[in-house]
Amino acid sequence: MTDVSPPVAARTTARLVVLLAVVTALTAELVRASGPLLDRAFTTGVVLAGVTAVGTYAAAGAVLALLCLRREVAGRALLTGVVALVVVRLAVQATGGSLRYALGLLAVAVAIAVLVLAAALAARASGRVVVAGVAGGLALSAGISLAWSTWDPVWRPGVAAWVVPVLLGATALLLASGLRALPAAPAVRGLWLVGPYVGLAVMTVANPAFVSSQTGLPLWTAGPLVLVPTLLATVLLTLPVSRTPRTPAWTDGALVVVLGAATVGVFFGATWPDAPGAGRTVLVVLSLLLLAVGAPLALARALTRPAHRQSVLRLAGAAACAGLGVIVPLLVYQLDYDVPLGVPNTVVPVLVSLLVSLMAARARHRARTDDVEVSTSGAPLRSQLALVVTASALLVVGTAVVLPSSGSSTADSRPAPSEGTITLLDWNLHYGVSPDPGVDLDEIVDVVASSGAQVVTLQEVSRGWVMGGGADMATYLEQRLGMRSVFVPAADRQFGNMVLWDDALGDGTDVARTALPYGAGPQRRSAVSVTLDLDGTPLRVTSLHLQHRAGNIDTRLDQITALLDADPVSGARVVAGDLNAEPGWPEVALLESAGLVSAVDSAGDPDVTTFPSDVPTERIDWVFGDGVTFSDIEVLDTRQSDHRPVVTTVSVGADSP
Repeated sequence: MTDVSPPVAARTTARLVVLLAVVTALTAELVRASGPLLDRAFTTGVVLAGVTAVGTYAAAGAVLALLCLRREVAGRALLTGVVALVVVRLAVQATGGSLRYALGLLAVAVAIAVLVLAAALAARASGRVVVAGVAGGLALSAGISLAWSTWDPVWRPGVAAWVVPVLLGATALLLASGLRALPAAPAVRGLWLVGPYVGLAVMTVANPAFVSSQTGLPLWTAGPLVLVPTLLATVLLTLPVSRTPRTPAWTDGALVVVLGAATVGVFFGATWPDAPGAGRTVLVVLSLLLLAVGAPLALARALTRPAHRQSVLRLAGAAACAGLGVIVPLLVYQLDYDVPLGVPNTVVPVLVSLLVSLMAARARHRARTDDVEVSTSGAPLRSQLALVVTASALLVVGTAVVLPSSGSSTADSRPAPSEGTITLLDWNLHYGVSPDPGVDLDEIVDVVASSGAQVVTLQEVSRGWVMGGGADMATYLEQRLGMRSVFVPAADRQFGNMVLWDDALGDGTDVARTALPYGAGPQRRSAVSVTLDLDGTPLRVTSLHLQHRAGNIDTRLDQITALLDADPVSGARVVAGDLNAEPGWPEVALLESAGLVSAVDSAGDPDVTTFPSDVPTERIDWVFGDGVTFSDIEVLDTRQSDHRPVVTTVSVGADSP
């Protein structure tokens, strides 16, 4: 006979729902924060990085077991876990270097353990209550991300950045304290599925930068697109129910098809061949809406299986599997850019979506027809409405923050181009992650602004990559620098190259994205070119990024040839970027044979180095020109990326070669 949980008071359920939402919001932020931290492990090798990532997230099981040691598996253990989570989360923001690295990885393991423990207690009411809290927390996380222009407070300096974690932490402590006397009860089966759902959402529907990059819509439009359907699903999950609904068998297959097709549309729609821009956008938007509403409803259905006795071993196993469910898809998706899977990495999130829907179908067949779910009306519904109001307020604030006309910029302090001369800065940003490790977008802005550059060529610009902390660097840099810009995808629509320029140089015409040959791989590369108006003289500016493995010389030569063939220029031209080639290599000789001259070699110190930024030993970042002259070459001493930026003055005129 299945154990039946005793009725749960409405006020207790309300507290559990809101606590779940707050813990989920903290967990989502820490999952994003773990990306830049794990990037440090990648510098020592892919295998060690993979072991570190998997070990960190699987450790959630050990953390949960430790929390429940010598305690009844209930309120007191939950309070202890929340205290630990709040303390370690604040410590991550207060530290740096190796200490931040260790604390950040510990924090994400603690967060997932506390999330599963809170979910186990919320399941006393029903699986729907669990998913309502988690979905509401993801909406809350997306709203906070948007309000901070997608650059999370955990990386930000200043007192204001402490407001969000302190408020969330205080709320979690207050709620957990009120639940400390809650006894153990039978737990719903399948709680480990919360992990894959959270991982998928952090990557997609709870990621405003991802939605913006994938749809092509501006960030201020992508924000509502993220939150509205998620909030709708949250409200649907709080509507009163009396028992598990009986549905025809065919709905199981329909659920699998709908969620699978939605995820396919989200990821494969970005590369849909022969589709006009508007058609692709409509496809991706509709797919995102289906995913945002369907995934939490499918998870709620999956959590309707009969309860089992709650034990430390079972919950620890659920927490470990939940942690693996978060990181394995994210890790495999990301590793494909260095160790190709043999199939498109976009298959990975599709499989996660199918897993959730298949488990939902399985749960329906195994659930008893008389399984009763406690009504979630009253206090739980009011608590969810409070979450909806909070997330909606954050949506309004966030949309205002990222509107094109809002926020301060450095445009007024930038010198204007004059007499056929501009200052150009080229920089590989390493998706915003510094060797520290950390993410400081304002430092990047300050470096560019203080250089006085009117034209900026960038590589490895991130737009929602979890490895880069989920930030929309393209939008942030464009707005903070007060410059026009064009971004083109490379590896995927969340990672690519960018050119920014001063308004005085015109609107930018003849923009071209050149997809470069894949060759020996392991990552797709591209170049972006734009024609600027320099005192009536057209100047073609290209941001270029070539394959990175040292032995891929033939691939890089093919990529350079493809660019020169696809974008021939008869007038003034600048080609800048990370060539992953050093002086004297064939790649440099090929560009020189095409009439391009190296800025550093013609007007600077040929012995200067640009990579790695902490102790540079190689010069792989280049600025080439044809029909221009270079002067005032400087490699800036900054460590906000693993590359150092190159700054030069570019002159176009009669005296130019």
